[in-house]
Amino acid sequence: MLIPGLVACAPQPLTVTPEPVTLRLVLSDACAETAQALARAYHLQKPWVAIQMEVFNDAQALERLEAGAADAIALIGADTDIPLWTHPFAEDALAIIVHPAVPVEGLTLAELREVLRGRVSEWPDGTPIQVVSREAGAGTLSLIQASVLGNRDLTLTARVVVDDRRVTSLVAQTSGAIGYVPLSRVPPEVRRLTLEGQPPAPTADYPLAYACRWATRAEPTGALRDWLQWTAGPQGQSIVEQALHPRP
Repeated sequence: MLIPGLVACAPQPLTVTPEPVTLRLVLSDACAETAQALARAYHLQKPWVAIQMEVFNDAQALERLEAGAADAIALIGADTDIPLWTHPFAEDALAIIVHPAVPVEGLTLAELREVLRGRVSEWPDGTPIQVVSREAGAGTLSLIQASVLGNRDLTLTARVVVDDRRVTSLVAQTSGAIGYVPLSRVPPEVRRLTLEGQPPAPTADYPLAYACRWATRAEPTGALRDWLQWTAGPQGQSIVEQALHPRP
């Protein structure tokens, strides 16, 4: 028998609010845009996870990790004496870019080496070559040194700048200029060269393909592990694809 005025209620499940978590990430600028897109999407799914991000070059990111100022870093190289746990999360390629009027369509690695060293100073039509390069510590320069220059030096006449947008701007505005930036950042104002007959692409047959990798001092646990696994999983990889290859 029901007592008037009382209504039977089903027990309600308890809602447990997760404890707020802050992840400190330091991003190499070669990986920054992709990592930032991932962080925005992750925070929408898990708003209790705050992701603090700073952007530097590879060398500075490693310094921050070694000093304990970052939980994880994103970079394309790992030139350090300390052991690191690393895991790839995005694939890109370094594109060799030139001013639109440069009269070549492609170079071999040997030809590119001689241009970057300053041993070839003119294009076939007589236009002086102006090399535009990233600064010491940049991951993209480290890739050029490892894959193209070897133990040889960059030409002393190179224009050295501190971010990829300045590279593309200088190359677009300077007659005879040549530089390099991630493929995902090539604007229409410059022209991409083939290298060893291959157009720039994150594939095994292109000489300057590379991976963006997460790096930590030790194998990650807890909220950091969850975040890094998510970036490498299906949801994270769909965002990586859109960040690197945006649809028109």
